[in-house]
Amino acid sequence: MFGEILLQATPSGDHDYADLNSFRALLERDRVIEDLRLKLQTKEKEVDNLFQRSSYLAREVRYLTDVVQHLNQKLAELEADQQEAREKIRSLLNRRAPAVPPARTATKPAVDPGQLRQVSGLTRELNVSNKQLRSTVGQAMTDMKNQLEQLKGAVGKLAQVEQEAAGEVEELRTLYRREAVERKSLYNKLLELQGNIRVFCRCRNNPTSSSCLEKTDDQEVVVVQRGSRRKFHFDKVYPQSSSQEDVFAGTLPVITSCVDGYNVCILAYGQTGSGKTYTMMGSKENPGVNIRSGRIRQGLLNYVKIKNQTAVFSFQISMLEIYNDTLNDLLTKSPGAAALDIRVQGKSVAVPGLTRIQVQTEADILNVMETGEKNRKIASTKMNIQSSRSHLVVALEVEGSDEVSGLTSRGTLTLCDLAGSERISKTEAEGQRLVEAAAINKSLTALGQVFSALKCNALHIPFRNSKLTHLLQPCLSGDAKCCVFVNVSPDVKDAVETLSTLQFGSTIRQVSLGRATQNIVPAKNKTAKQTTN
Repeated sequence: MFGEILLQATPSGDHDYADLNSFRALLERDRVIEDLRLKLQTKEKEVDNLFQRSSYLAREVRYLTDVVQHLNQKLAELEADQQEAREKIRSLLNRRAPAVPPARTATKPAVDPGQLRQVSGLTRELNVSNKQLRSTVGQAMTDMKNQLEQLKGAVGKLAQVEQEAAGEVEELRTLYRREAVERKSLYNKLLELQGNIRVFCRCRNNPTSSSCLEKTDDQEVVVVQRGSRRKFHFDKVYPQSSSQEDVFAGTLPVITSCVDGYNVCILAYGQTGSGKTYTMMGSKENPGVNIRSGRIRQGLLNYVKIKNQTAVFSFQISMLEIYNDTLNDLLTKSPGAAALDIRVQGKSVAVPGLTRIQVQTEADILNVMETGEKNRKIASTKMNIQSSRSHLVVALEVEGSDEVSGLTSRGTLTLCDLAGSERISKTEAEGQRLVEAAAINKSLTALGQVFSALKCNALHIPFRNSKLTHLLQPCLSGDAKCCVFVNVSPDVKDAVETLSTLQFGSTIRQVSLGRATQNIVPAKNKTAKQTTN
């Protein structure tokens, strides 16, 4: 119903596409990074092979040591047997009878000749065995000495190769990190060329009724109304069959920019019952963008761990609702607390007294969002059983400190689930519901006026016409990357509201916010601020 207001402005001029060559540079960087990764894998394989060779040589040394010990034991046994045989010979010689007088001719030998021959043969065998054993042991000791010398040389060479490989690996890692940083910079630049405000269209899944929408491709949707066909183009069109994962994947590149120190804002706009809250919050089985955005913390910590980086990140979350043009803290522990107010601090907008909760895990983020969602104003209308009667604003503040560079980056992810635009004739609102509908429509009209002024590059942008636009001023004044979901119903009876919503989104797509700024602060002097484009 507000598309007519926005269509009064003329489209902006052609964009400058001179920097699109950066996309080719980005592809070249990807190729260089892939080559470095393959080279790193090759070096790691060479180091593994050297370690396996070292293990094999160590096993050979242990085996030869066992052989030498066995031979020494056998030599000792043979020497003991030889000593025992010598003792037997000496004992036999001592038992020989004394010499008889020459007068007697008949004498009896003192020792049996056969026994002497047996002892003599045994002694010769022992001597032969001893010489053979000494020769074997000597040869084994020589071979072992040679192998030990070879092993010593191999170990020295292995240590040198390992040191060289470690140096090359560290050099490759340094080069990889440098290329990754440049790639990230080019990637953010590519997003800027695509536009710092992006508009997605999502159709609610409603298979039971006839549809007034036709999806021709991923960026075009057609509205069929009374025989006429109106085409609208967006950055991405999600049909009725799109899953929550598909929708979140489209916003993920923009969301992760807050880790690099950028402010990011995601809005969901549409009529009552078009699926805005499902897109943003979802259900326990199919969480939406808000819940899935909390998972960037665990993904970020895993990324830091894998890349062995030194960055430390902290996360704070806050939730508020704009109900009847007043700000209510959804996380306060004091029910019925006074409404909050907005304060302007330089170029930033702050809400003094707003509860901010430090979160450590994904479960903490989910618990906080569940608490805030329970405190939100929800009521039933003729068009929706559970209609959000307020605008929900969730802010996830990310602060990262890098010990190496000595810099601290600060980014804020603002997630806004707008209340649905309503036609009183359809909702049949009365009493308090009528007051709420009037406040909702007034704030959405103010939002449309802001986008219309931005589209025309007006000197004055009416941000202060409502609390909603006043709060979103930092997100829409060129200091952030913005993503807008226009949610539409395919039902034929909602064709008028669907057409108005698509006109609203088409007008937003013509807005140019300019380049977003990156918030980087020196870690030791947090009062100074360095802004890089």
